[in-house]
Formats: sequence, structure tokens, C-alpha cells
Amino acid sequence: MFVVLKQPAQSRVYRSERSSASRAELAYEWKGMAFLSYPPMPPILSFVAIFILVYLVDTSNACGMQLCYDRWRTAQTAAENGLIKPHNGEKPMCVAQRTHLVCLIAEELNCRTNLQYQMTKRGIIHKMTNSGCNEFGDIFNATAVIDRGPLWPVGENLICTFRSKSAEKTPIKYQHCGLFGDPHLRTFKDEFQTCKVKGAWSLVQNNHIMIMVTNNPVKDHGAATATSKLTVVIKKNEDCASHDFVTYRARTDNLPGTFENGQSDVGPDKSVAIRVMDPGKHVEIYLRFIDTTIRVRQIGRYFTFAIKMPQEIVEQSVDDDTQQLCVQGCPEQEQINYKKYLAEKRKILDLHVGDIAMTSDQASELCRKSQVVDFYFDSCVFDLMTTGDKNFTIAAHQLVEDLTALTPGIVKTQENRTYLTPYEEIHPSSGCRLKSDFIPWTCALAVLLCFLFDQRNS
Repeated sequence: MFVVLKQPAQSRVYRSERSSASRAELAYEWKGMAFLSYPPMPPILSFVAIFILVYLVDTSNACGMQLCYDRWRTAQTAAENGLIKPHNGEKPMCVAQRTHLVCLIAEELNCRTNLQYQMTKRGIIHKMTNSGCNEFGDIFNATAVIDRGPLWPVGENLICTFRSKSAEKTPIKYQHCGLFGDPHLRTFKDEFQTCKVKGAWSLVQNNHIMIMVTNNPVKDHGAATATSKLTVVIKKNEDCASHDFVTYRARTDNLPGTFENGQSDVGPDKSVAIRVMDPGKHVEIYLRFIDTTIRVRQIGRYFTFAIKMPQEIVEQSVDDDTQQLCVQGCPEQEQINYKKYLAEKRKILDLHVGDIAMTSDQASELCRKSQVVDFYFDSCVFDLMTTGDKNFTIAAHQLVEDLTALTPGIVKTQENRTYLTPYEEIHPSSGCRLKSDFIPWTCALAVLLCFLFDQRNS
């Protein structure tokens, strides 16, 4: 037998009021999550959310994903045509996919807040794993020059062929130097410098050869200079060159295809020769008796220079007291701290403010399209910001091609970076030093403060 007890009316009213109070308390407790439900979020949180979205969109626009996609397409086409022959029996498609992945990793600083970037990178890693591809290994270099055979007469039986003093089984070690742009220098020691060096300067000088450049101002104002004249002097060598000096001289709008004596070669078996690769734009000089190759290009009004020389010959240049840019680098007082310049100017967005010809973002985008990396990317951005001359992007790209052709192993030393390095920047108003990831942390802090403020006022 069950007995039903009725609750007093007052008790039911009390429970109803208590239930309403609980619901009100619960609603109060979850009011801080209003941005996930109705009613709409407070105006201050809306402003913060819009600010974050604008920042993320801006970051994604600066992201170099399209460049990486283009490199992957180029590599994939090369793989399909049998132009990629990886080591250890790896699939050519693995090289193409790794090329894409390495490029994306290099763009992480610019792309890390981009959702599409993160999904693309994870997708490639997943695809490589399923295909049995290793994340580490060879990548495809689109700027590498296909070996079509020697340009010059070569052979052990030719007179005046260079022979190393080291043991016969030891391969000849080469060093290279390059000069381009405003001007930027890569020394024989693989040191990278940006210099003023206005006027005439020696690049290389030893018992066999002397190379000099003349740098003139690019604009009427500012410190930017570029190479407008280049002279190569092959010293007297009756056995392997000439009984007199042989000179090659290039000036703006005049890139000759012969030496000053009108000849294109001297010495037995053409031991010293010049060849026109592209009339008025590109010539190459080869000295077989010291196995040295020199490439000179005219791009716009200025020249680029690249040289490959045996280490034994380079060491002879060290003994000379002359200041040689390829050997000792630029004097300290002539060097430009391009990293500091880029740090100070990257915040300037108005072209009418300051002394820049192009913003950092605009210059970076153009340099990515020209497919230059690392120091050459930095130099390209520097040149565009200081001069606005887009020919300097071509100069940087061509010098990378020349150095790659002269010394293919240089590709292995590259990081393939296509963004400005995350060095400390100087804030334009306060003088405080800020890290490159300061803005994202500021956004996160702003969101947290607004959230706490909303909780307290609710």
C-alpha cells in the first residue's frame, strides 16, 4: 500500500523560485561564453575579433604558398619527363613532394597563422608517408643548368692545361666569388656582405690575372652604388697566354665579345678565350692554364660578376697586399648593415615617408617571384627598397644561376629561405626592440584582457 503525500503550496512555490534562481545563476555562469551563442557578443569583443581576422588575412596574403606550389609543379613536370634522377633508387615524385614541403617549411614564418598553409603542409607530409618518401633528401633545383658538355677545348693532352700541385688522386678544390646589385658580395670564403665601395676597387689580383670594378651611384642621392665598369687583365705569360697583357673591358651599354686587341682567344690551343653567350648581355672568359672561369652579365645599366677559381690560385691572391674584395671582403668602413636597414624600414608603409622606393612587402613579393633565396633574397629586397629598380631582381636571380652552374655543390648549402630573417626590429616610435612575433602575442593578450573585462562587468 502506497501513501501519496501532497506538498504544501508554499513548498512548491519555494522550489519554483529556487529553480528559477538556479537557472539565472547558471546563465550568469556561462555568460562569458556568449561569443558561442545567442545573444550577440559585446561590441568590444566584436572589435577584437575583426582585428584578429584582418591580421590573419594580411598574414596569409604575405604568405608564399603560391611560390611553393609553382616550384612543386615545376618539379613534378621534371619528374614526369625523367629529368629527376634521385639517389638510392628513390621515386622521382618523392623529390617533387619534398621540394614542395621544404619550400613550405621555409615560408613558415610568414604562413604559420594561415589555416590553408597548415592543412597543405600536413597533407604533403601525410602523402609522403603513405608513398614511402623520406622528408630528408634531395630537392629539385629549377635553376640548375643541364650539363651539355664543355664549352671550351679540354683534355690532358692540350698544352697549358692546369694541373694541381696536390696528389693526383685528390680532386681540385674550387672557390667562387660573386658581385651584383647595390653591390652585394660573396667572397671566396663564402662570406656575405653589402657594401658602398664607390669608385674603383680590385676584386682579384695574383700572378696571372687582375680584375677590377668601378661602382657609381645608382641615384642622385643616397649611398646606393652599382657596378658600371669591369676590367679583366690577363698578365704576360709567353707560354700559355701572350707576350703582352691581354685586357677585356666592359662599360655600361658596351659588353664586347672580344678582348681589346680584337681577338677572341690567345695562347696555344686557345688557352685563353672569350665566348659570347648572349650578345650584349652575357660573356664568359676561360683561362685553361689556371682553370678559371669568369662570367659577366649586363642587366639594365649595371653588371654582375661571378668567378670560379682553384683554391691553389686563390691562395696566391692572399699574398698580395692589395685590398681585394673577393679575397678580404669589403673594408669595415665600407660595409652596410643591410639587416639593420631592413629592420628600420620594414615598418614604413607610406611611400611618401622616409627614403625608401618600395615597401618591404612589395619588394619581398617581387623577390619571391624571381626565385632567389637566402642572402640573395635579402639583397634583392634591399635593392628594391633603396632604388626601386626591378632589374636588380633579375641580377640576383642570374647570379644565383651563374654560381650554381659554376659550382653545382653550392645548392646543398642553401636553406631556400624566401622571407626576411626574424632578427630583432627597432620600433619606430619608442626605440624598444621587438621580436617579429610580437603582434600575434599582443593580439592574444588583448583577447584575454577583453574576455576578463567582460566577465567582470557581467
